Amino acid sequence: MTPLTAPVGITVNTSVTLVALVTLSAALVFGLALMPRPSRATITWSVGFGVAMLATYVWVAANQFDSAPLRALSSGLIVSFEPLLWLGIRYYAGKRPLWPAAVAFVVIGPALLTASSTSDAYPTVFRIVFSAAAVFAGLSAWELFRLRISARDVVLPLALISSAFVVVAAFGIVAGLTGVGSAPGDELRMLRDINGVGILLTSQCAAITIVLLARGEVLLRGGGRGGRAEGDGTTLRARLARAQRAQDPSWSLLDIRLDDPTDLQEASGTAAFASIVDAFHAHVLDALPATADVERVSDVQALALLPGSEEAVRRELRVLLQQVSTIEDSGPRASVRVSASVGWAGAAAADYDLDALSAAAADAATLAQDRGGDRWERAGALAR
Repeated sequence: MTPLTAPVGITVNTSVTLVALVTLSAALVFGLALMPRPSRATITWSVGFGVAMLATYVWVAANQFDSAPLRALSSGLIVSFEPLLWLGIRYYAGKRPLWPAAVAFVVIGPALLTASSTSDAYPTVFRIVFSAAAVFAGLSAWELFRLRISARDVVLPLALISSAFVVVAAFGIVAGLTGVGSAPGDELRMLRDINGVGILLTSQCAAITIVLLARGEVLLRGGGRGGRAEGDGTTLRARLARAQRAQDPSWSLLDIRLDDPTDLQEASGTAAFASIVDAFHAHVLDALPATADVERVSDVQALALLPGSEEAVRRELRVLLQQVSTIEDSGPRASVRVSASVGWAGAAAADYDLDALSAAAADAATLAQDRGGDRWERAGALAR
């Protein structure tokens, strides 16, 4: 998203259009993503749109009163959308959120711009903050392209506009160093000319991608039938709380994921893939001991909390992977082997905190898939 520092002479009609469209985008995210699908991801995205909406109002006020500090504040608020967007994508992907980096930018960026708005250092501070926001935009594009979903085109609007932000930021740095596009008394003219279009495009593209992802039109890490709500983790949290009170270190969380669900669905067809999904979850339940708590996160992912020594967990993992590999792809082009990857994290190492435990197990499961799948990886250690 490009920063919002429009010329004072911008027309009222353009300002009204900007406010209306950004407000509409925020309403779509609030109403179609947050309300029906409340989660850490949709909450974070909604906060980002709320900040962007506030920024447009500040922008109008800045132009009305010809206030440099308000104009700088609006710029800082607008670019703060990028780290919040990236943070929401991390939550959606089940990865470690790394929220301190996003929060730090949201607090420091607007403060620096506002404080330097009436000084000669403002152009330099502006480009530094703008470039830092571009880093988050690039990370957002990277995370979106890495999502394992069946409909890849769903992420394209937001991924492409985030990539475009990186290009604009790079051009801004070059312009700052060479003086291209600068005018006396207005060193940021070229970026300002792009800002109005940038915020409009970004808000629309982000709303489209976020609503489609949150509404379950595609499933994280794979296609399928959709519509199955994510588990809320109540059972797992209660079990972890009892284990913590007893100081029982023998509990482990497994993040179990079907490998290559996109390829599997394309090769087998929708109906056959639905049967594979049912078989996958049935085999997960059959392979794990009766003492395990298993929660179905999505069609292609399950979380399991189970007790046992390291050797016992390894035995369960071997049985689990073997059973999943026996699932037959009965589609018309049955050529894709069914397998699973598992991330393993010890409860005591994460202080029995489900969020930290899930993030660690998710990172390990992603590593297992990146290494070819049909394997398990243990969080914080090299495993099989």
